[in-house]
Amino acid sequence: MTHSPETPVVDALADAVGGPVPTTERPFPTERPAGCPFDPPAAFAEARAEHPISRLRYPDGHLGWVVTGLEAARGVLGDIRFSSQPPGKRSPVIGPEDAPDPSVLPKGMFVNTDPPEHTRYRRLLSKHFTVRRVQEMRPRVQELTDGLLDAMERDGGPVDLVEAFAKPLPTLVTSDLLALPEAERPQFREHVDVLFSLSSTGDEMARALTGVNAMLNELIAAARANRGPDLLGRLVAETELTDEELFGVSLMLLIAGLETTTNMLALGTYALLRHPDQLAALRADWSLIDGAVEELLRYLSVVQVGPIRVAAEDFTFEGQPIRKGEVVTVSLPAANRDPLGFADADTLDIRRAATRHVAFGSGPHQCMGHHLGRLELAVGYESLLRRFPGLELAVPVEEIGNREMMVTYGVHALPVKW
Repeated sequence: MTHSPETPVVDALADAVGGPVPTTERPFPTERPAGCPFDPPAAFAEARAEHPISRLRYPDGHLGWVVTGLEAARGVLGDIRFSSQPPGKRSPVIGPEDAPDPSVLPKGMFVNTDPPEHTRYRRLLSKHFTVRRVQEMRPRVQELTDGLLDAMERDGGPVDLVEAFAKPLPTLVTSDLLALPEAERPQFREHVDVLFSLSSTGDEMARALTGVNAMLNELIAAARANRGPDLLGRLVAETELTDEELFGVSLMLLIAGLETTTNMLALGTYALLRHPDQLAALRADWSLIDGAVEELLRYLSVVQVGPIRVAAEDFTFEGQPIRKGEVVTVSLPAANRDPLGFADADTLDIRRAATRHVAFGSGPHQCMGHHLGRLELAVGYESLLRRFPGLELAVPVEEIGNREMMVTYGVHALPVKW
């Protein structure tokens, strides 16, 4: 066992709480267990068995923490003593040395702010993502979904479900939300892929950001000139947000609306195809679709790096001495497989009541678009599986490549036929 420089503090705390406090240091794992593409890296379960929050050695040598327990994850994400602001933040995985500095992100990217600034932005935007507003979008989401499935049916199989369906659907929905011109949507998607890849170089990321900047600035200028019914048009009409703030808000919404939903659509379909009993149960009773979405979100937890927080002060949390400036990374996949939170947690069960999962985060920073994400998944899964009752993999499972070196987990491609 490797001991940290804080060992005397840890020993004193152990005496106070009446037991040993774990001090094992681990690097942040990304490799999935062989033959188990839906399971989190095994090291997370080992860490969680020791303690729900344990020491993590960051790539630059910083000694921080990783959270693997469900209640601990909820605690960190709901506690303002764990700051979301960029100063001191560091990634638990190695990225390009010349990657853009997160401390110079534009205003409006309120995912990297704390109250009261975070509260102000969220209040301005939250009314556009209520259950009622999102349900009003259902006919359009269904229309876009049907169009993609029509194209798949016309072309015939096999097709790569990622390129034919999982990528285009959230791209279309989110682009509609912000009135992104149709001609620019494929290029924007490519830029997002670069920004979320852990293997992108700093130059590649900079070029992608430049391209995204140009697209969004054009959208903001258009919204200023003609206040349409899209989200940017409404924000221009209803708020006093500056162009920089509108840019940050737009960038956050576009990126968040694409990556997670794309990977959930593809990986969730893959998981159902690999669990034929669960797929059969869903086909036999479509009223299970909403519960199936929740269980797939829990079981897969595609955001595999972060959320990341920085301790704003010294305090004790879950029996651990947290020091100001220490970085804390929450593993959502590990938390959502916590056996103390979910019985038989490593089993996919679409009849499970899985609503306490943290796939969309928790607390004040919970993903604001979670209602929209759920709608896209429910419409997407049900429409796909109804349209193609004979849907199956078109290649052996050994040929399905996983996105281990990406911030958001999934499959690179999913060849299917019907």
